[in-house]
Amino acid sequence: MRLQDITSSRPALLLAMACARLLPRRAGYALARGAARLIAWRRPEIYRTVRTNMQHVVGCGADDALLDQMAYNVFRYAGQGYYDFFRAVGQPHSALLQKVEPPSAFLEMIRSENAQGRGVLVVATHMSNFDLVGLVLSYEGLSAQLLSLADPGPAFRILNRLRATDGFEVTPIGPESLRMALRRLANGGVVVTGADRPMMEEREWVEFFGQPAELPLGPVRLALMTGATVIVGSCYYHEDGIYRVRADGPVEMVRTGRKRHDIMASARRLAAVLEEHVRAYPDQWLMFHRVWPDDSRCGAEPVQPQPSPEDQEP
Repeated sequence: MRLQDITSSRPALLLAMACARLLPRRAGYALARGAARLIAWRRPEIYRTVRTNMQHVVGCGADDALLDQMAYNVFRYAGQGYYDFFRAVGQPHSALLQKVEPPSAFLEMIRSENAQGRGVLVVATHMSNFDLVGLVLSYEGLSAQLLSLADPGPAFRILNRLRATDGFEVTPIGPESLRMALRRLANGGVVVTGADRPMMEEREWVEFFGQPAELPLGPVRLALMTGATVIVGSCYYHEDGIYRVRADGPVEMVRTGRKRHDIMASARRLAAVLEEHVRAYPDQWLMFHRVWPDDSRCGAEPVQPQPSPEDQEP
């Protein structure tokens, strides 16, 4: 059995939730570091996938030591993020704001578009603790439909129940949920989806960090069909222990009347913004799936990532 199958299983998730609720932050973060060290030592398939993704992001000039450190950081940030998210579920708004800076500018962008009758498609990256930010946004009064992974397994179904707070409706991607999203956007509502994770249903290639990648085309199709405003949102963990939100937009879609051209050109435009968000803190990109094909070569120029916080006691 692969490590990824174990860590994404229902028993593992329930164990992680129990640890988060029982352990103080210092112990929870220490456990995350220990798990990341174990994964980096064993170097299972999921570790190699993350390391390959990092090489595409920072460039072929990155040495082995840097890539190993970045891959370790990805798993450490993931562990810390899950600890903070599981511990935050059910806590009052005031407690969440001790870990997340109020995303006031992000909310203002959304509300400004809604006030003009336009739907908003939030394209969220898999950066840092995006689930924790979702809790804060729901407390701030944001109402949205969240398009999640199609056909989720038992562990993902539990995660989706945790994500489904007041105002947030979590719907696995499928024909009915996509029709719901189209109606919501056409009626001036908000839909949240991702665009940096490969989808089995998609067979088109989009340039991402200089190489063709299997990025989903669904988000740009939704935007083009509804005229919704597209905003890209990310969450980053900072050295002071606070999560902060970055939002960029509107990302203008290409509308020439040539359907396929507009989809592919808009997808490339969206991917360029996603690159900026990932490049800011590449080792906080929690992408555990191979984004580029096995036979591709990393084509980006070497880019040194911004310094990440060292292992620190919270």
